[in-house]
Amino acid sequence: MIKRRLFAFFLLFLTACDELKTPSQGLSRGENTLNRAIYSAHIQLDPHFVKVSADGAPVRDLFVGLLAFDPTGKTIPAVAKEWFSEDHKNWLFVLDENARWSNGEAVIASDFVKSWQRLADPKNASPLAPYLVYMELENAKAILNGELAPEQLGVVALNDQTLQIQLHRANPRLPDMLAHTALLPSYQGQKPDATHLISNGAYQLEQAERPHIRLSALEPETPFQQVHYYLITTAQDPAEFDLVQNPRLESHSLGVKLPRLCSYFYEFNFRDPHLQQKALRQAIRAMLSPPEISRGLGIPNHFVIPKTLMTMPPRQPSPINIEPLLREMGISPSNPMRLNIVYDEQDLHQKVALRISNGLSQSDLFRISLQEVNFAQLLAKRDKGDFQLIRGGWCADYADPLQFLAPFHSKSPDNKSAYANPQVDSWLEQLQEKTLSFAERESLMLRIAHQLEQDVAVITLFQPQYLIIRSPDIVGIDSRNSSETIYSKDLTRKPLKKEKQ
Repeated sequence: MIKRRLFAFFLLFLTACDELKTPSQGLSRGENTLNRAIYSAHIQLDPHFVKVSADGAPVRDLFVGLLAFDPTGKTIPAVAKEWFSEDHKNWLFVLDENARWSNGEAVIASDFVKSWQRLADPKNASPLAPYLVYMELENAKAILNGELAPEQLGVVALNDQTLQIQLHRANPRLPDMLAHTALLPSYQGQKPDATHLISNGAYQLEQAERPHIRLSALEPETPFQQVHYYLITTAQDPAEFDLVQNPRLESHSLGVKLPRLCSYFYEFNFRDPHLQQKALRQAIRAMLSPPEISRGLGIPNHFVIPKTLMTMPPRQPSPINIEPLLREMGISPSNPMRLNIVYDEQDLHQKVALRISNGLSQSDLFRISLQEVNFAQLLAKRDKGDFQLIRGGWCADYADPLQFLAPFHSKSPDNKSAYANPQVDSWLEQLQEKTLSFAERESLMLRIAHQLEQDVAVITLFQPQYLIIRSPDIVGIDSRNSSETIYSKDLTRKPLKKEKQ
């Protein structure tokens, strides 16, 4: 779930064990009952150990944090009803006094303090604990390294309804980060126990028997009063269920594609003397069509910021006359530009690499070679700068364009292409260090994105999508939602129209 850098773009689905029962044999049907299925090894009930989005669905139904997502994927107030900060470093969050645990007790600030301390404690070995460092939470890194006690984490309950969060450095987008699965609270910070699970979300746990759990709604107006989660294998037809978020299929008649908060691109190696020439990079980009390369794979995009995060349409790159440009560089049919394209093993990456090769090979001024490697080899080549063009990708944990711009700082540990522009560095540092208004921040980020486009810093191709399988009578899933979170409380069932006799 911490997916800030996600080169693999793997379908992270674990096949459940063969001994699982066929859930359709006991499938509960009804207008107020929702049946969801997950391809996984087990149903996870502890937010601190959710590794992929689909596994987080039951946890999201059971627990709610300071903020949550609306059906479009935007962050909205949840347990926190308002918040304040003068310097974006020291924050106060005021909790909703009406928030309750399923046992009737109030959800209070210390529940969050103890939950986050449990997350940070290295003894618990949560794979999501690094998210606290990513948030810039005070002392998080030292605690994860075993240098400080979890109680010294920068989060304090000033009283039952007031939570203080102290950061290592200013982070104006902190509220948007607080809907993350890792930060969901548990009752008094205790590890959730399936035998007597106390929750604060829209549902409570009624029954937990592998491979099935049953949840019941806490409020009578919730459309689906019961939600059933089933673990399934490829032996079951996913169409038997109302919703499957991680189908082990590339396509399905009931499939719906939703955007991911990701960008798929190829990186230039700016150490290569040929690729240091902007004209060559321009020519390469001009010969590649994002709509053609992304066909059936994602949302075409030539901008470094995903389309779902754009506040205005990006400028199209200016058309250029390619062949005269290349010939001026001494490139000719007798002296073609030889380019090696490195990509990793997976059908998606193979398709993209082949389409790039076909696009560039339309000109006899290029000679293209494809080099397929495994994922570990891809990372090693990128770290060593052993490439000309290499498959890259970036995903963010929350909707902020800066997450897609920061890796282009010349000193960023994620900048392996050796791209460097002092002006871009300066703008990025302003975004990180200065307190800017929303409009100033948006304007500066757009300026950086346009500069990267002008420099041809990268070849962006598309925004990846993911497939879900949804019953035709299930409504409430928004096509713009890139959060990969679908709450059962937001779904309803509509009557299917009967065909005329």
